[in-house]
Amino acid sequence: MLKIPGKNFSRSVNTINIETNTLADWLEASLLFDENEVSKSDIVDILIEENICADGGQDLAHEIADRGWAEIGTRKRWGGVPDQLVIEGARIRDASDWRQDPTRAFFLVLSIQQYYSEWAERHRNFSVQGELFERVIEEICPGLLPGWRVVRAGWSPDNAVSIVNIVEELCGHLNTLGSLRLDLWVPDAAKDGGLDIVCYREFPDTREATPTYFLQCASGTNWRSKIHTPNADEWKTYLDAAVQPSTGIVAPFVIGTDEVRRAGLSGQITVFDRIRLLHATYDGNIELTEDLRADVVGWIEGKVGDIPTL
Repeated sequence: MLKIPGKNFSRSVNTINIETNTLADWLEASLLFDENEVSKSDIVDILIEENICADGGQDLAHEIADRGWAEIGTRKRWGGVPDQLVIEGARIRDASDWRQDPTRAFFLVLSIQQYYSEWAERHRNFSVQGELFERVIEEICPGLLPGWRVVRAGWSPDNAVSIVNIVEELCGHLNTLGSLRLDLWVPDAAKDGGLDIVCYREFPDTREATPTYFLQCASGTNWRSKIHTPNADEWKTYLDAAVQPSTGIVAPFVIGTDEVRRAGLSGQITVFDRIRLLHATYDGNIELTEDLRADVVGWIEGKVGDIPTL
């Protein structure tokens, strides 16, 4: 098993002080990277041995295990866990090699980095991680929005675009003219305006007011600070568009139901979390292109060799 998470996994004596998504991530990652099978009794023993529960706290430890099993079951019903992971009563089995499903493995590594800070720090490279995440999302988007076109627009060290560059390109795709006062609207320090991926529905009539989604990719735990970007009002102005684009945020984490609702309300965005991304991947039988797959596998291999285990 992987080491007990260092976050959202506190000592539980009379009440459970463990965040359910953290518990389920720990189970998923342990099965994918370290174990082929885990039982509820295994979890109970670990919780007591690692001093999360008291010596006489078997009942509470069993309740924690039950919560983990229930959350994994929910993730399966929602399509965010593959068929290879099987729940059989008090046991969960996943004998697959993570290389068979590099997209899920990539998202899981991004998710568990927040629980193991020293391990994450040893391998930290935000620009590489962010660009790789954008490339993966670019290939998943046709599963999220079948029939739509996808354009990757975000800034990266190897692609230092500006809002002006992005507007130039998007006008050709979205049949808009762009603002004549763009130089007055755009801040001097602006890079990509929080815009990473554009999805749009193309029609042969080449008229304006086509359906569009402007997406922000957030591969780190600071995704909550990004729910207000890209700003639909600003991009409507930049493009001199007839209608506002729909906006969304894409993250590799499983985001709780209440938080999805709150983020959607606060940012007026659609939230695409790991559940929705993997459902689209499996439902659309999406396989990463050869070069991207090799890059993702190489990135994961560089991390899982010293992943913290018990």
